Amino acid sequence: MTGGGSGREGGRALKTRVKTARKRSLASTLWLERQLNDPYVAQARREGYRSRAAYKLLEIDERYKVLKAGQRIVDLGAAPGGWSQVAAAKTGSRDGKGRVIAIDLLEMNAVEGVEFRRVDFHDADAPDRLRAWLGGLADGVLSDMAANATGHRKTDQLRIAGLVELAAEFASDVLAPGGFFLAKVLQGGA
Repeated sequence: MTGGGSGREGGRALKTRVKTARKRSLASTLWLERQLNDPYVAQARREGYRSRAAYKLLEIDERYKVLKAGQRIVDLGAAPGGWSQVAAAKTGSRDGKGRVIAIDLLEMNAVEGVEFRRVDFHDADAPDRLRAWLGGLADGVLSDMAANATGHRKTDQLRIAGLVELAAEFASDVLAPGGFFLAKVLQGGA
């Protein structure tokens, strides 16, 4: 390897350890250590993506070609915005060709070509509000949501599956005929 990189770009990398965890739980400390040592996190940072999750959507789209120029896309649980970034690029919303609306309970920094709404998508009026914002129905609904982890794998997997079921119900209310729903779930026993 040449150049003055961080040592995590490729080859044999040194592992970064979290030295102190005064105010963090063990789960938070372990998550932080995984983040610091994840090559996809480092790659996402270098390439300007908000999260490593962007690569998941890029890989899915390369295989199934779900995102197209001019589409109206809804990204549920969008923060920090990795999937929204990919959707904006693929639909052309940054150039005014498509439209991407990101929905989350958490704040999210602006993403070029993405309209952010801080909304709880399970609110009874959320589908009507979304259709009004879009001026019609969506071509696709994306969901990379995950419930806060408890540390118990089976419980966490069930909570994520429950979120996906709610997202699918929401998608059925806002999708145009022929539209798609794409969600990520963690692999688990259930």
